[in-house]
Amino acid sequence: MDFDAYNGIRIVFGAIAVLFAVVGIAFWLIASMQKKWKAVFGPETASRDDAVKELFSRLVRLEEKTASLEPKTKILEDISDVSIQKVGFRRYNPFAETGGDQSFTLSLLDRENTGVVITSLYLREGQRIYGKKIEKGEAKHSLSEEERGVLEDAIKK
Repeated sequence: MDFDAYNGIRIVFGAIAVLFAVVGIAFWLIASMQKKWKAVFGPETASRDDAVKELFSRLVRLEEKTASLEPKTKILEDISDVSIQKVGFRRYNPFAETGGDQSFTLSLLDRENTGVVITSLYLREGQRIYGKKIEKGEAKHSLSEEERGVLEDAIKK
């Protein structure tokens, strides 16, 4: 066998090997696509028309579910507008003659920074509780230093 015939045989076998590799890759890609097709459309859906019908059916079901959720979403939005969303709290000792941090201030605000500041002052003679209305971050009554701090902490949240 001369050198040219040997190279020719090598080229033919090389071409056949490349052809087998391409065919193998093609079969692998087809099998992969079939697996994905079945995962998306189900094992019974074989044709494009069946797939389109299945997608349309799914779309109709999604629209029905979305329509049933819209009123519920509206109710939740209305509730969230007036619900407590921001809280501030601080314990402290406003008077040197009493022991411990028995007094506290609590701020409860909604999304618009409207709500209330509640202060409980612990005294030897008893306890005093004060409530002050807050509208859009502003108090109708004067606030103590502790109340202002708790209100500012709640507004920052």
